[in-house]
Amino acid sequence: LISLISLNLAVAQFNETIRTGRPGQAIGAFTVGTGVFQLQSGFDYFGNKNSANDARQKGFLNNTVFRYGLTEPFEISALIEYKTERTSQGNNESDQKGLRAFDVGIRYNIYSGKGLVPNVGFQIRMRLPILADAYPINNMAPRFIIATSQQLSNTFNLITNFGAAWNGFDSKPLGTYVVNLSFPFNDRLGSFVEAFGTFGGGNLFMNFDSGLAWLITSNLQLDIYGGYGNNYRINDYFVSTGVSWRTKKNKS
Repeated sequence: LISLISLNLAVAQFNETIRTGRPGQAIGAFTVGTGVFQLQSGFDYFGNKNSANDARQKGFLNNTVFRYGLTEPFEISALIEYKTERTSQGNNESDQKGLRAFDVGIRYNIYSGKGLVPNVGFQIRMRLPILADAYPINNMAPRFIIATSQQLSNTFNLITNFGAAWNGFDSKPLGTYVVNLSFPFNDRLGSFVEAFGTFGGGNLFMNFDSGLAWLITSNLQLDIYGGYGNNYRINDYFVSTGVSWRTKKNKS
């Protein structure tokens, strides 16, 4: 981490319009900029069905991310996730809810490219073992991402994320990936399509999502999107709506 922070390859991070991890699963290579506080929050409705045993789940999830730029290429962040769900199988039903995730971490922009030369960033967060009884973990669970972004043309932008996530119980991580293609309709409205999932232990999980982002002001964005997956006889879906907001950058 000290080596990353000491690098001086990155240039200014602050953008005239807000850059946010919503909508979608992918994160960008850039940070928010020095002295900028950013909030990203969404509310999801989800469901899944396991056709092997006819078990079903449905519920709601709130995911909120707080980001603050200490320098232009370096930011600190925290993620809080609260989940409530109902599981049913035959005549049996059970409910559980509570704090599902509490992560703290950093993001660093390693390199700022141009055009087809990608921007490169690194993020690492640590999930803390202070969660609800319904979603316990025994140990701190790290998760890291190498993020790239590049402008393929005047219309299309490509973001990729590759990393690994530990579950808080053992030392075997799962690989994670996201491939995101985004495109604007105009200066205020944009869309994306995305494939994402995990891999490990001989298994590959793949999901897809797509949605819209609406830029209200240069510092405020609303979004809506949804996704679907069908892996190993488990069908799952979600619909999400959210908001991203940042403070204005102080003029020096």
